[in-house]
Amino acid sequence: MSRDTQALCFPFTVYQTQNRMDDRRADDMYCGDLTERQLKEVFRLEKIFGKIDPWTLERTDFPISNFAVIRHKMTHAEVAQRLFDEFRRDSWPFSFLGYRQLFLDMVNHFQCGCGRPFSSSLLNFAYKNQIESDLSSVNSSWLKIKNVLTANIVWDKGYYPDKLKNQLTLAVSNSVLPRFDRWKDNINGLGMSVHGVYATHITLRSLLVEEKNYRAVVHYKGQDHFGLDNRDIMSPKFHHLNIFRIWFVLQRWQKFAYRPFMTNMEATITIEGKLC
Repeated sequence: MSRDTQALCFPFTVYQTQNRMDDRRADDMYCGDLTERQLKEVFRLEKIFGKIDPWTLERTDFPISNFAVIRHKMTHAEVAQRLFDEFRRDSWPFSFLGYRQLFLDMVNHFQCGCGRPFSSSLLNFAYKNQIESDLSSVNSSWLKIKNVLTANIVWDKGYYPDKLKNQLTLAVSNSVLPRFDRWKDNINGLGMSVHGVYATHITLRSLLVEEKNYRAVVHYKGQDHFGLDNRDIMSPKFHHLNIFRIWFVLQRWQKFAYRPFMTNMEATITIEGKLC
């Protein structure tokens, strides 16, 4: 059989980002690599959170009855626990609608997971919803796949030609891959939990053509990193927010070195179309 008449074999990898899966050398995967001096002088993190000073291991109280300042000594473990408590509290403005529990689960995993990969059925649900709700003819990756399939299926023989498989890859290359950067993601917890997706793989698993209709099954696999890099903390948008200062110190200071982790998500999308 010549390539001109050969059907595409499945599964077919439609698209992979240049960013690799499981890339532990990414900038936001560093941990425990900075000294107190670097955090103060380079990143301007002299003050992290009002009552707690991680540098002196002190909690400061201001009694109402007098003007005296009372300082209590703490251990590193106690300071870390208080910072994590504040981390959770300060996340409220960014996660009060919809997926707050997902973000809290990820903070808990950051504290106790020792850098192990994280996955969640709730995150998979959100990922699938984000993909399927993108109905932009210009940006939607799954709609672009659908358009290419509809235009190129050999209807009388019931297959998609192998010689045109690059059309699928090109179409996705010109789309906007799924990510959580919509306005609502700023307040529903997804923007804090994931925001951008570092690496994406899209696979066409199957294609069934029956007369004038078809059904394609497409699998999306995404991976992000729950961690902060230098650019994140120095961004004017984030630098003065307690939650990011706490996060950065917990992750990057030598004395804490809580490990960032891979956040895995996946979704299976069914695309249905017909001969126009």
